Amino acid sequence: MYSFRKSQLFWLRSNVVLLLFSSLLLINKPYWNNNGSGTSFFLFVFIAECFLIILALVYGFQTKKGNARQSLKTTLLKSNIIVGVFVFSVFSLFFGFILSSSIPYPSSILIVYLIVNMIFAFASLLFPTVVIKLYESNVYDETKGLIPDFFRYVAILVSSLNYEVQKVLARLPFILQRILGIVFILVLICSIAGALSVFEN
Repeated sequence: MYSFRKSQLFWLRSNVVLLLFSSLLLINKPYWNNNGSGTSFFLFVFIAECFLIILALVYGFQTKKGNARQSLKTTLLKSNIIVGVFVFSVFSLFFGFILSSSIPYPSSILIVYLIVNMIFAFASLLFPTVVIKLYESNVYDETKGLIPDFFRYVAILVSSLNYEVQKVLARLPFILQRILGIVFILVLICSIAGALSVFEN
């Protein structure tokens, strides 16, 4: 059975994320190069949007209901928000400034985020279930404390994009799942290249 409503809602939520990613590039528009940066940005958005449409279509297919899991929002509200702010601050400043010599902050955060998720996407080609379970065991762990909260926010910051995509692809048969997994990696490579070329001189 297929649900167009779920497909549409997923597409809308996904575009909010794409808007956020695009904003991280647009915020540094004064630093864009004058040689085709507009085209690079258009391709960044266009390629991502095409893949989101494919994911939205896949998301519409009904799946067997598994064990009920509390929402991410509920999980985060129960966790130590201060730890989350600390982890985000450290990761964004450290990894953001790794590329700061060539890519201005905070656009550099987006590029590092995409690169790390691409690594997880490669791992997901071989062990998709393991990668999904690893993420869920860290993020949805109900154990309270500084260490569980630390790993919770680290997992969200470094692999949340790959997790959300792999959860959708898991609805497909084995072959289709792997094919779209490869497409996802290609989309990430193109997105990273597009984001880098926006600032290249």
